[in-house]
Amino acid sequence: MENPAQSFFGGMLIEIFIACILYGITTLQTFIYFQKYQNDVPSLKFMVAAIWILETAHTAFCMQVVYAYLVSNFGEFEYFLSINWGVGVTVITEVVISTLVQAFYVRRVWIMSNKAKLLTAFIAFVTVCRIGFGIGSTILSYHFANWLSFRAHKSSLVTVSGGLGAAALVDVLVALTLSFYLTRGRTSWQKTSNSRINLIMLYAVNSGAITASASVLSVILYATQTDSLVFLGLVEIQGKRAFPYALGPRVGLNARSHIRNKNNAAQYPSFEFSNNSAFRAVAPPAPKVEVFQQTIVTNDMGEQENDFSMKNLKGGELV
Repeated sequence: MENPAQSFFGGMLIEIFIACILYGITTLQTFIYFQKYQNDVPSLKFMVAAIWILETAHTAFCMQVVYAYLVSNFGEFEYFLSINWGVGVTVITEVVISTLVQAFYVRRVWIMSNKAKLLTAFIAFVTVCRIGFGIGSTILSYHFANWLSFRAHKSSLVTVSGGLGAAALVDVLVALTLSFYLTRGRTSWQKTSNSRINLIMLYAVNSGAITASASVLSVILYATQTDSLVFLGLVEIQGKRAFPYALGPRVGLNARSHIRNKNNAAQYPSFEFSNNSAFRAVAPPAPKVEVFQQTIVTNDMGEQENDFSMKNLKGGELV
């Protein structure tokens, strides 16, 4: 006879282990961020700190759920079917983390699209729907006593699939929008700047594709694996928005120096994201060159005259 714990919790346990590893990556990225970018605006630093605190709490509650099922109530099959109180807490915590991360990217869309109201409003609306579905799933996890009744009710299918579907849609929209405006921001006057934009686009597209794929896979597992909580473990992994979406703000923010220094940093223009403009490339300031000139003149008497002068030139004048 197959061990019910293996089929019901085996997949979720492995996914929780993966979530803990990703939390370690999140912690490392947070540490790197505060070490390297101490001059960032306070609001950005506060957001990074808030996400890390929430992910710490999320990881703790994930471990509490596993401990309750596999240690505190070991061997009690009836308890396996019940919904532990920590499940709802992990879901609502994941919703808050996702909201903060996606709000960060919605603001980027707003700036890069030159304040395109319709586009930004639609992405924000889908984000709000994601919050609503997440709250609904949390309420249902406390309303139903066990997983059998939770899965049997159509409302749970709506909230779970709707929330994960909305999360996937936001991720895809953000990735496509950022890629579109980055493409429009390409500069034809300097080839290396296009290489830098390609690298930024790679971060955006990969981040959106991975998180969207995880959301879709969670819905499929919820609908097909009715005798397992493997879908829940994948949802908990999504709570680690540091993998990779925020790694999202964090890896995106920490990658700034890497992108700037790619190949030859002196050849790249800087990129500005401001509230007053869309997306534009700004050429780096021309370097100053100091030229020292010494002239030695010798007359017929063997006497020498020295003439020493210094001149400051801007980059490009020394030709």
